[in-house]
Amino acid sequence: MAEFETLDAAGFDDALRRSKASPLFRAQYARFKIDKPYGAAETAYAFHSGPLKVEGDFRAPGFITLIAGDLTVGGLVDLTNPEQGRYDEGGAFIVLGNLFCGCFSGHYGKCSFVDGTLEAKELLVNAYEDSSLVVTGDLRTRFFYGDDIWAEVGGAARMDYGVGYCLPIDYVQAALQSVRPLHDEAMSRRMIGQLDTDYPQKTLVDLYKAKRRIVVE
Repeated sequence: MAEFETLDAAGFDDALRRSKASPLFRAQYARFKIDKPYGAAETAYAFHSGPLKVEGDFRAPGFITLIAGDLTVGGLVDLTNPEQGRYDEGGAFIVLGNLFCGCFSGHYGKCSFVDGTLEAKELLVNAYEDSSLVVTGDLRTRFFYGDDIWAEVGGAARMDYGVGYCLPIDYVQAALQSVRPLHDEAMSRRMIGQLDTDYPQKTLVDLYKAKRRIVVE
């Protein structure tokens, strides 16, 4: 992707250090052990300075991707790693700003951070094993799929439908502090009707790609 700069590990660390990331982001980022890329792949570290707007879908170009600015995507934000076979899972996706999109889909083992508000208008798929999602601002989506994998949110979380829950950053009692979708899981499953598959994450993303909508009321 032409608008991204390829960095090495030292360059990435320097870009992150020089950025205007919030203290809350820096504190949360320090909690996680981010898998480092191996080999000399050109897709290891990808960096974009400033806001980025994409009319259609967007696939993160790096095993570790850093965007120092707002990201606005008309369709899907897909965090599937590049070079499948070299990077089957892991890495990081960092937006130092707000992220607005139609659909957000994480990836196995990937640590994702949004230093601002995350709004996935139709769908947010977070249920990827060993992954994490930290949002320092608000989180909003129509359908949240985070079965067993929650998101941590610094502001308010609003999910109309979904399976799973969000927790406040630095939560103490998960059972008491969890934030769940406005409509319960049973109703949410009825509205979708396609979650009883071997790979519901893929099923949901494919449904979004086909219809650009998820919940039909």
